[in-house]
Amino acid sequence: MGQIAQDQFFNSETNANAAVLGAYRTMMNSFSFGQSIVIVPEFSAGHVRHSASFPEYQNFAEHKIQAINPWTANMWQAVYATINAANQIIEEVPNMTPAMITGEKKNIFVGEAKFIRALNYFFLVRAFNKVPLKLTYTKEGDNFDIPESGKEAIYTQIVNDLTEAVAALPQANPNTGDAAKGRASYWAAKALLAKVYLYQAAFTNDYKKAADLANEIITTAGFGLVTDFSTIWTTQNTNEAIFEIQFDDQATNPLAAVANDNASVLFFAKDSTIQDLYSPQDKRRAFTVKKGSKNNYFMGKFPNFSPASQNLTVIRLAEIYLIHAEAQARVDNSVSTAAYNSLKAVQDRAGVTVPISTYSNLEAFITAVQEEKEKELMFEGETWFDYSRTKLALRKYDTLTDERYLLYPIPSAQIALGTGLTQNPGY
Repeated sequence: MGQIAQDQFFNSETNANAAVLGAYRTMMNSFSFGQSIVIVPEFSAGHVRHSASFPEYQNFAEHKIQAINPWTANMWQAVYATINAANQIIEEVPNMTPAMITGEKKNIFVGEAKFIRALNYFFLVRAFNKVPLKLTYTKEGDNFDIPESGKEAIYTQIVNDLTEAVAALPQANPNTGDAAKGRASYWAAKALLAKVYLYQAAFTNDYKKAADLANEIITTAGFGLVTDFSTIWTTQNTNEAIFEIQFDDQATNPLAAVANDNASVLFFAKDSTIQDLYSPQDKRRAFTVKKGSKNNYFMGKFPNFSPASQNLTVIRLAEIYLIHAEAQARVDNSVSTAAYNSLKAVQDRAGVTVPISTYSNLEAFITAVQEEKEKELMFEGETWFDYSRTKLALRKYDTLTDERYLLYPIPSAQIALGTGLTQNPGY
């Protein structure tokens, strides 16, 4: 698409909407949320294995990644392609005239694009720590020379984007049906912001923002935990879902297509030890980790695979409860009733509730919340980043002996471009 076509494209609400839908579609790429952004951190978390012993994947499982690893390079490029699509919307839509688009729709489209941009920078900052903070749209042939920014600046930008998205998106979701869960909404922006605040607090120590926002979502947003855990994936877009990437029979899910017990399987649950993380009475166990043919174990959260129409749950209410549990406990500096009740809500559904007296101190409670999150969000691409956030990863993984390897290496091809990127320490 050349220069003229790009500028002329934003000439109607229909076309602007198409650009927004296009930005969501870029995240369905197999190097993005369609596969790599979910499965690569699951290798790092020790949850999965590949049908062949490819060193490129095995290196993540052993925490010995090389700077020339193709997956980090592919994810980097895919994520920046999405950021560029979001930047174009943020730049072009405000210039549209009232004859082309209503002011309300203008706000919504820009708000959605800021949510998308924030979501993708959130992956980058957790994976790489420092990256180029690209906030303008790059057209063909433009010189892409932006210095890297440290994590503090990136988190500040993510918070700004989400705060502006919350302000731009109407509290009553204008979308209905699947689009209500598949497009950024007021509550999706708040939910992602609560999660971002939790991660940001690892260096600001301000957990109150995460606690307060999570509590607001739990008490006033109208979402609810579904009774049967498995229905989150078997029916999709449930009352628990806050934001799901929508795959369908035409736009299929690249991970779901290769994650089930059939001839095309590439990704397995690691082995019986993953099932053993769950107690026998845990209602999540049988659905999440399935024993299948040839004594193999499979990821159960991709049941819709023929065709692979499985949605990806990016953020759902159970995670918000667990964010609240930890953040509130840190704010209260104790295993408070409010913090415990949020953990209990998730445990109650799983059938594994334990009394508050089980947690001897604050540190034990926070570890328990993180371990609950691992079981609840297994195969959803979260555990590795969550354990790295608190450095619990250093206790969890025998092959992880140096905290520098909590980060992935900056792809060497990006450094070779000569734009001033420097490699992460240890690589």
